[in-house]
Amino acid sequence: MNIIIQIYMIMCVILLVFDISFLLVKNIKKMTFYKSNSTFERMLKKEIAKREKDGEFSLNFINILPKALSRTKNLVVLQNALEENPHSKDWFKPMIFSLVDTYKQKSDYDQAFYIYVVSQLGYNETVPSDFASHFMSFLDSKSLYTFSNTMDALYAFSEINLLIAGIEKVDERDGFYHKKLFVDGLLTVKVDKKVLAEKLLERFNNYKLHTKEALLDYFRMIDVDVSEFCLNLLKSKSEEPEITYACMRYFVKYANDKAKDIFINILETENVDWVKQMLAIQGLRKYSDDKIEKVIKLKITDRNWYVRLNALEYLFANGLDNERIAEIFETKDKYTLETLLYLFKNDEEKSVLITKALEEIASSQKSEEKEGVTV
Repeated sequence: MNIIIQIYMIMCVILLVFDISFLLVKNIKKMTFYKSNSTFERMLKKEIAKREKDGEFSLNFINILPKALSRTKNLVVLQNALEENPHSKDWFKPMIFSLVDTYKQKSDYDQAFYIYVVSQLGYNETVPSDFASHFMSFLDSKSLYTFSNTMDALYAFSEINLLIAGIEKVDERDGFYHKKLFVDGLLTVKVDKKVLAEKLLERFNNYKLHTKEALLDYFRMIDVDVSEFCLNLLKSKSEEPEITYACMRYFVKYANDKAKDIFINILETENVDWVKQMLAIQGLRKYSDDKIEKVIKLKITDRNWYVRLNALEYLFANGLDNERIAEIFETKDKYTLETLLYLFKNDEEKSVLITKALEEIASSQKSEEKEGVTV
């Protein structure tokens, strides 16, 4: 047996080494390693210092710059210099823009780095339209890295029309671009969020599920009222579950009386999936009345952990004294009490009471099992 285990372990190691070697060889072939160009670096530092002093670059430097920056290794040097001298970004911006077609002919790695440089230049003005029209074609790349960097640049541009065009591409490439990257990027955009939201809502029904869900998450995170829109989606029976969940999460953050009624109805309806129930309870946390407490209390024995936990958390937040805890004990539900114990883990007195109740339930179950065996 030991020999078989040893042979198995050796085979696993061999396969692991093979897989790692294969991936390294495969990817190294695609990678380009750029040696530092110290000559260009010295020239660049000298010219930046000259521009700071005299207000202009030398004529020779202006003449050689387009050809120099068409080589990615020199673009790397320039990017490092711009990080050290951020005030000089505007001086090189027109030249970098002019290289868009040059880099469209290069490898994915070269394109991705060029786009990254573009995204880091800083923008207080609109980008030239001719550059933008060429730049947008990078969104047709099969490289996720290139696509992602291009979207980052569009977020930096902060131009609504370009953003809308970019979102159309995100939608077209359904699922190619991760939702978190999409939402996080939109949150950095410096535009009138209300205007952007209005334009996105106008197009919302034309988007695919992936895009819709991301946009609803985005609306939830910005200070723009889209409550009526989300209410209409909630009332629509044809919407996908993901859209329903996203709308419910919106009202978990922004309490709404109309949504409250929908949430109560969800909890009163049988055979509703656990996600809806959980979100409905979360959406009712900001409300406290007998009707809501009654309907939520029915969920403390639900078979799903998250539903039980959220129901008990609601009761906990609204004050669980010993009398109410005793009412929960009467359910004699082991899983409910275990969840309750989790909530009171930092309360020694109540933890003892709950543990004792659990022990009584366990003892009772053992007695019933013995009686069943005897019979």
